[in-house]
Amino acid sequence: MSPTLFRLTVICEGPANGTWVRVVLAARQAASPDRALSFLRCQARRIADGLDPDPWPLWAPPGTLVPVGPPVPDAPTELRCWCDDFAAQEKARNHLLAGAAFTFRAADHTGLHLLTAVPVPTYRPSVPAPRPGRRGTADPAGTTGSAHGDAPAGYGPPST
Repeated sequence: MSPTLFRLTVICEGPANGTWVRVVLAARQAASPDRALSFLRCQARRIADGLDPDPWPLWAPPGTLVPVGPPVPDAPTELRCWCDDFAAQEKARNHLLAGAAFTFRAADHTGLHLLTAVPVPTYRPSVPAPRPGRRGTADPAGTTGSAHGDAPAGYGPPST
């Protein structure tokens, strides 16, 4: 089985100046499902904090910020809840381990927020072992290199 990388994208879509725009906020690769989900959680929290601060911060005096009521869609709260939901994280991890793509969506009046991880199999060509007597093979006696092992004999400055 070939090793797998995970292509990660964080995209926001929404209205801007009378038109619908799509903005890639982050793109990266990760070597494991755990690293992929860790990156997506950090980005989800960053987006949520950018759209509206957590309603219970230590720096704000009591009553300064008020939570939005339940009937109103609230993407920042959805993003924070996804970050803190261990069952959802485990489900996403198993999804990625099975080789399937994962996307988390959160939407409200500000737009649509997409956090995506896509498994991408990597190809590593098999390199045949060198055969003795062919170019590019190691010289066990060390007779073709210079005294410092940095270039084959006949290359480099002339010796005096």
